[in-house]
Amino acid sequence: MGRDSAKTFAERLPEVVPKQEADISALSDEMADLLYPGRRPRPFRMGVVFDSFGGPNYPRALEIARRSSVYRELGSGPALRHQAEFDASEARTMRALYDIVGKIHTTEVLVEGRRVPYARELWLPLYWIFVNGDATA
Repeated sequence: MGRDSAKTFAERLPEVVPKQEADISALSDEMADLLYPGRRPRPFRMGVVFDSFGGPNYPRALEIARRSSVYRELGSGPALRHQAEFDASEARTMRALYDIVGKIHTTEVLVEGRRVPYARELWLPLYWIFVNGDATA
């Protein structure tokens, strides 16, 4: 008759909190990725962050940005910045926004919500492939 190995202290404690939630739909994308990596697949997103600016194109830029999948206002007052992230199916909309705000030197291009090297030079032209193509392929 073999002896069972002794349980560690942690193994002897009753389970107080379940190790996984059954429904994670209420969690934000960032929290779901941290707690349960890979459990919720997300579409690839490109984003643009731009400052408030004067001129006749500003209201149009805001209208386009607010139509994005993910829109945030960062800061307030004169430091107000707008962040808009677009799925591949929204590439045409992002291009319309980038045509307006891309000329501003403080505009940033994000890949999956992060600043990455060569985002304007490499990632953005690759993303433009989805403008005329089928994004669901």
